[in-house]
Amino acid sequence: MAGLKDVRDVLRGAIASVFGFGGRMIARAVLMIIAGRSFGSEALGVLGQVAAITEIAAMIAVMGLKRGLLDILSYEETAGRAVEAKILEALSAAMLLSLVISTITLILWYEFVPEQFSLAPLLFLGIPALVFIEIALTAIKHKRIIGWDVWSRAVAEPWAFLLLTIIFLQLGMLQHGLIIAYLSSIAVAFIVVAIGFTRTYTLKNLMSARPQRSNWVDVMKKSAPVAVTDIGYMALRRLDLLVLGRFVSPEAVGIYYMVQQLATVPQKTYGLFEPMLSPVIASLHHKVEIRKIRSSLIGVCRWIFIIQIAITIPMIVYGDALLSVFGREFAMGAAVLTIILFAELVDGTFMPTETVLLFNRPKIPPILFVIALVIEVIAIAILSSQFGLIGAGMGFFIAVAFLAIGRLGMIQKHMGFGLINKDYIKPALLAVVTISLMVGLRQTFQIQNGLLIIILFIFSIGFFLGSIRLVALTKTDQVLLRALGQKRRKNRATSKK
Repeated sequence: MAGLKDVRDVLRGAIASVFGFGGRMIARAVLMIIAGRSFGSEALGVLGQVAAITEIAAMIAVMGLKRGLLDILSYEETAGRAVEAKILEALSAAMLLSLVISTITLILWYEFVPEQFSLAPLLFLGIPALVFIEIALTAIKHKRIIGWDVWSRAVAEPWAFLLLTIIFLQLGMLQHGLIIAYLSSIAVAFIVVAIGFTRTYTLKNLMSARPQRSNWVDVMKKSAPVAVTDIGYMALRRLDLLVLGRFVSPEAVGIYYMVQQLATVPQKTYGLFEPMLSPVIASLHHKVEIRKIRSSLIGVCRWIFIIQIAITIPMIVYGDALLSVFGREFAMGAAVLTIILFAELVDGTFMPTETVLLFNRPKIPPILFVIALVIEVIAIAILSSQFGLIGAGMGFFIAVAFLAIGRLGMIQKHMGFGLINKDYIKPALLAVVTISLMVGLRQTFQIQNGLLIIILFIFSIGFFLGSIRLVALTKTDQVLLRALGQKRRKNRATSKK
């Protein structure tokens, strides 16, 4: 199998991320329950807007280095040069830009969340902290080390957010508690990443590197296409909140934000593969290994499709029950949840194509994202003014569908291969069977008990994945699983010696 080692590395990274993914999901679920029931939907709407502005601003300051730096470092390593100087050049340029952008966003804070303006110093520091986290983690992942990514994003940040929210709730800080907890969790993640960064590259090597300020412009030029794409990706999932907020009440924005948070559970599937996929694709790009890139993409896209469907099915069937856990008023978001889950399935399945396009045709992804963002803003403005929350969900789906179709078309045109094949048919049919079974069970037995819903939720995932294993594994899947098994047994045998 072409590229078996690279594909195995990607899947190994995904497996290593599962622990963190589960921990993050639990922490975020408990946080949303507490926030929804104790702080209310209006406070959640404000949190959503603060997070949207902070994360979009940080992504602008990162300048695409979240993935562009991988390409730069791979090139330096191929040329036999040390990478520390390039890392410090990228970090210095981005941090300086983040301070400029933080100053500008003070105007946005006053416009969008005037009641939180007293927290301006904390809001100001949140953006540079996020910028450091993104670039330092990218540098660490260049070494194909994902542990610090897991510890910072899946352990430190979500659990700090949860624990601090509980503390501030006990102290009666209902007005500012959620925002302070959010910003403090970024600070905790910053500390963890700083430790990982210095351990990976060592202070000695970093201090002895000789970065050149004259290279800052060159770094920005090289990462510019990635910058537009990454900003577009972030904006695609944040602008809907800001646009929607102009047409509906803060409480409705809070419900939509809660729906978004729930929909991110299956959407995070791509995040399991990304830490190892990006460095693998960057390496193959510089070696001009088109056949191996194709092999990696076809396998990863299909696995994301399967895993995401497994999680999406029970969330659609029991969407109202899941949302009502966070508070009765959130149950009305069930229809929007279904729309956004389908949008995330379409987007997540073919997300890996974006990385390949960025390395091979860097001008294409930014163009696609700009068009998608224009479509999203127009569609949400028109549809949400008519249909409220459902209109916003429909606008998001339209934009995401355009983006996925555009990526697939560009891969076919410029790389010479397609990604959708007959291997998607069996998983799709099994998904139809599973969702029909789950809907039938719920309607027949009128299931309302929370414990039974949890049991059926787990049963649905197990039934679908078990069916995949029995009838839908390809020959490539079987070869890869055997190779992973052999690698695991070999590692265990080595550790016992």
